[in-house]
Amino acid sequence: MRATADRRLAIRDYISERRHTTIAELIQEFHVSKSTVLRDLEALTENTSFYTTPGNGGGIHATEGGYASRRYLSANQEALLRRLETGLQTESEKKLMESILLAFAKPTHE
Repeated sequence: MRATADRRLAIRDYISERRHTTIAELIQEFHVSKSTVLRDLEALTENTSFYTTPGNGGGIHATEGGYASRRYLSANQEALLRRLETGLQTESEKKLMESILLAFAKPTHE
């Protein structure tokens, strides 16, 4: 049972990070059958922020602003850090700030 729970969390995180995927992509990524992916998605829909759309160009989409697996900076927090970044003196401070922003700023997907 642990493997199932772990896979479902991994699928949730995959959808959250990628923002859009398909059942075929999940089958390939997680090396499971279509019926397993469908069962996993059904189990996840109760407490996960994603929705499905049918047809060409459809698939599984993360809801706007819904990030399941990570905590991100708020827009105000990120803006403050970006302002502070301009005043950093050393290259090592700048690299450290950039690593913080890369790790915790909400990704922008167009």
